[in-house]
Amino acid sequence: MNKTAFWNGFGCMLQPILKFCDRTAITGKVKPRKAILPLPHTPIAASSTTEVDNALQRLDEHKQKWVLVDTKQRAALLTACLKNFMALAKDMAAEGTRAKGSYEGGIGDEMASLTPVVSGILEYREAMMAGGQRKPLQVYRRPDGQQVAVVWPGNMVPAFFPGFVGEIWLQPGQGPSQGEVYRHKAEGGLPGPGSVALVLGAGNQVPVVALDILHMLFAEDRVVLAKMNPVNDYYGPLLRQAFAPLVQRGFLEFVYGGADLGSYCCHHGLVGAVHLTGSEATYNNIMFGSPRPTGSPRLSKRVTAELGNVTPYIIVPGPWSRDDMEYHAMNVASGLAQNAGHNCIAAELVITDASWPLRGAFLATLATCLDNLQRRAPWYPGSAARIDAFKARFPGATPLGQAVPGKGQAPGHIPSEPWQLVTGLTPEQAQTREENWGGVLQEVALRDCHGTADFMRQAVDFANEQCWGTLAASLFIHPETQQQYADAFDAAVAGLRYGSVTVNAPSLVGFSATPLVWGAFPGHTPQDIGSGVGFVHNTYLYDHPQKSVLRAPWRYSPQPLWSVGQIGLGAALPWAFKFMASQHNPALALSYLVAVAVHALRGSWAVAKPQKEKV
Repeated sequence: MNKTAFWNGFGCMLQPILKFCDRTAITGKVKPRKAILPLPHTPIAASSTTEVDNALQRLDEHKQKWVLVDTKQRAALLTACLKNFMALAKDMAAEGTRAKGSYEGGIGDEMASLTPVVSGILEYREAMMAGGQRKPLQVYRRPDGQQVAVVWPGNMVPAFFPGFVGEIWLQPGQGPSQGEVYRHKAEGGLPGPGSVALVLGAGNQVPVVALDILHMLFAEDRVVLAKMNPVNDYYGPLLRQAFAPLVQRGFLEFVYGGADLGSYCCHHGLVGAVHLTGSEATYNNIMFGSPRPTGSPRLSKRVTAELGNVTPYIIVPGPWSRDDMEYHAMNVASGLAQNAGHNCIAAELVITDASWPLRGAFLATLATCLDNLQRRAPWYPGSAARIDAFKARFPGATPLGQAVPGKGQAPGHIPSEPWQLVTGLTPEQAQTREENWGGVLQEVALRDCHGTADFMRQAVDFANEQCWGTLAASLFIHPETQQQYADAFDAAVAGLRYGSVTVNAPSLVGFSATPLVWGAFPGHTPQDIGSGVGFVHNTYLYDHPQKSVLRAPWRYSPQPLWSVGQIGLGAALPWAFKFMASQHNPALALSYLVAVAVHALRGSWAVAKPQKEKV
């Protein structure tokens, strides 16, 4: 038995014990915290063009040095960055809560956003230690010949996530080649002259910025100028401290400013490539000088982008128990509530079979879950207006959530807004062509489905053809249904034209598992960019990925780290980071895992139960 299989078996063995503990007196000791509403952020003063020129000049002078840094030295740099991130985690989370607010989970909600960063640093380090040719857990062929690499969870992580399987599906006709940059060097090829990449940072999430930087450095072999978004540029100084080993060597620098400075950087002669996370309009403004594509692109350099998605959550009918409904209502609510809905992969559409006998019960459970949550403040600029537009379009939407009084909050705070849930829409009635970017959720009930297999086919067609974007989709299916309709289920997973497909978990889990690829499904062009072009994360450095598929177990105990019902993250996550960083020492890592489990059990909150039944 290999190490991964052993730890997966160990984790599976623990699940019944944790499930039992989750129903006993130990659970629920941590109570939901009082909400602290966010304060408007004043952006850092913009960098001058002279400061940008100087930063790019320094990076240009060090780009050749970077390509000559061998993989062993790169692994050492990542180790140093990891120590810094772990030391700065609470400071980063504190900055995030000031600007975004904190709710039931307190500072832990923002600390959770750093988990993908810790994972990404560790996974890139593993790739560097393997010379850019890290061996996957498995490679197999699908019946049509398409090759699939199983890459997550590895090492001791299956003890944390037993029964989870993360795959990278390779482009049809392509083999599982990895790390072209490193393979070329190992084969005696001369290093290239190096290149400077510009990363236009996302304004909503710090892990997006950090992981985009790591990708350009370690996957594309480029030094990086990171321009922080004014919305969350408060993370910039902390990121610079965390990445100090790279900054000090001249391989990374940060600048600040808005769209004008971003345009200046994009068109700068020393910038050889651009990667941005943002909106379709931002991409078009960069490439064409207008919110819509007109004529030929103005930039001839390499531009990659991740631009969002109207994320569908497909609920496959089946023999769901009450506990099943509560668990997966929590999953859907978590996909919406994380970061107040200001995510490119926030749950936007729940797709159901109108004839499913349990549909009403599931929707009622989902409404209960949202109603038990504190209302969030729409802190991202423009999001309140989008919520108002949603309410105007769907006047029958139900407002949900626990009110957060303004009394006792800091002067000038951003007020909270109710969650909005509208159900029973037809595909024609739903708003499917642009992101809502806030705490609103639609349910589309497909009618005239001739059985479960036909529902899956129709749901996939609706997601592919009517929902804007190709970034991520989630599908929830009971194990008995999955077994009974195995061919239809496989066809659904294969047929979803999304860069990330997550089964039985929110799409944000697909983002957080950094060995998987993250980006739009291949095929977009500058004139029709959709969700973007190119992949990031991909810590196994596959040369020709098509999509990722993450399969989660049907149920998991205690409340998982991504759950809105897990309010013990502030105490659990520091131990989780230590566990992740100490897998080379199993005895020490297990001691940290025990601490995580204890705090997670204490923080399990039955958020989807009616108030009187909460434990």
